[in-house]
Amino acid sequence: MTEQTAMATVKPKRIPLKGLPVTAFQHPLDRQATENLKRLRGFDWLVAKFVEYGIERIEYVRNIGGSIRVGPRQLPRHYEMLREACHILDVPEPELYVADGNKTFTSGHNHPFIVIKSGVLGEPDDEIMAVIARELGHIKCGHVLYKMMAREIKPFFEMIDSVTLGIGGLVGAGIEAGLLAWDRRSKLSADRCALLAVQNDAPVLNMLLKLAGGSDKLGKDLSLEQFLLQARAYQEGLDDRLSDRFYRFIANLDGTHPYAVERARAIDEWYDSQEYKDILAGKYGISTMVRARICPNPQCNAPLEANQMFCSQCGMPLSQH
Repeated sequence: MTEQTAMATVKPKRIPLKGLPVTAFQHPLDRQATENLKRLRGFDWLVAKFVEYGIERIEYVRNIGGSIRVGPRQLPRHYEMLREACHILDVPEPELYVADGNKTFTSGHNHPFIVIKSGVLGEPDDEIMAVIARELGHIKCGHVLYKMMAREIKPFFEMIDSVTLGIGGLVGAGIEAGLLAWDRRSKLSADRCALLAVQNDAPVLNMLLKLAGGSDKLGKDLSLEQFLLQARAYQEGLDDRLSDRFYRFIANLDGTHPYAVERARAIDEWYDSQEYKDILAGKYGISTMVRARICPNPQCNAPLEANQMFCSQCGMPLSQH
């Protein structure tokens, strides 16, 4: 084995973040959007109905029939990436699948599973791990149920409209927009989880560069430095005029993701922040995401786990304070 090959096979030393609470890294815009969701009229009813109708099971059956489950004997290298990321982020190990689709996502609020698109497997290992860790971030933050709702909201309202005599459509008038706004902001926290797992900003930023339209096939012609300059110019240039901020708001209204350059700017700034450095140094307190250990709904009283944002039995949203 050559010296160069030996260096390439040495795994980077990453710091495990035992007991890492969501409150230590959750993006403020994600936290605010979550609270806004809970204030929407009828949202608690919708969450309960979503749980009752078993959408989680539908997504699981749809996935398991057309995907490859990753494990010790199936794509073992990628399975080790999952295990390492779970260890670092202190997240229970979910099922991991690879599918020949056009998106990577996480589903299953009671029994989470991650699906990554097969094209990701051709990227460098640290970027693949960043993708996996980003999806683990959604699990750790308790995003999964709401993300399922954001994906299925339109067909779901069509379904419940037929059994509620149109009440579902009335309730859903503002909820769909609220869910899409929340979904965009939730990705800012998930990106931070990717950074905390790989503990190097380059893989996360490269992941976002390719999300913006780049490709590994372009090779040396892609410049991460130029992409970061673009991200900084986008933020600084559009913040100078109120009209530009308005146009950016309108352009984002129907998107499911914040612009990749916005996400890159956010990671670039957080990587240099004291907050990020403190987390790697183990300076984070005990999570206060859920104080009670049972559901506050007197008709439910189901046991709760740390970091839950909703009761998995009745669907009641849980306080973040």
